[in-house]
Amino acid sequence: MPPSSVLLVTAHPDDEAMFFAPSLAHYARHGDLVTILCLSTGDADGLGRIPADRVTVVDHPRLRDGVATAWPEATVADLVAAELQKRRCDTVLTFDARGVSGHANHTAVHRGVRSLLQTRGPALGVTSAWQLVSLGLPRKFLSIADTWLSRTLAPRGALVLAGGSLGTSLAAMRAHASQWVWYRKLFVLLSSYTYVNTLAPLN
Repeated sequence: MPPSSVLLVTAHPDDEAMFFAPSLAHYARHGDLVTILCLSTGDADGLGRIPADRVTVVDHPRLRDGVATAWPEATVADLVAAELQKRRCDTVLTFDARGVSGHANHTAVHRGVRSLLQTRGPALGVTSAWQLVSLGLPRKFLSIADTWLSRTLAPRGALVLAGGSLGTSLAAMRAHASQWVWYRKLFVLLSSYTYVNTLAPLN
């Protein structure tokens, strides 16, 4: 099976380290080419094997970081479309409708990507799309123990990508100096997302 070209769409520059590390590790093991599109500004280092020229960080006046900041769906869709026209990725990965934490920026990314793929996905060359399944509070902090539960409770048609590494996630987060505060260190240590991602089809 030939390698995929994957576009990961995130809201913030630390999202890839906090939530998607097992997925990135999976794609790296399989030789897939990963591009990251981050829709708000910040430090984009610490991405492991992903070269800097495969990372796009957007600085858009309508997309400002904020827990309660609503991002326009159409703006998100247009920026993702522009990236897909430039990169020609066949696979797209992003947040689900709950956005892991309910963060307004995360959920806006989901809505924008979903809208784009429903209307222009095939024309842009996208053949598969995945969303990171949000876990309830107890499971979110089961750490590596959630790997078994993820495999047992995965929804029909989902992918369970295990094999995330605490050391890799900590190193990636450390590169985001402004975000490397005690509660994020604790999050990475205890978070199930450090060790396993469940991806459901994004229809």
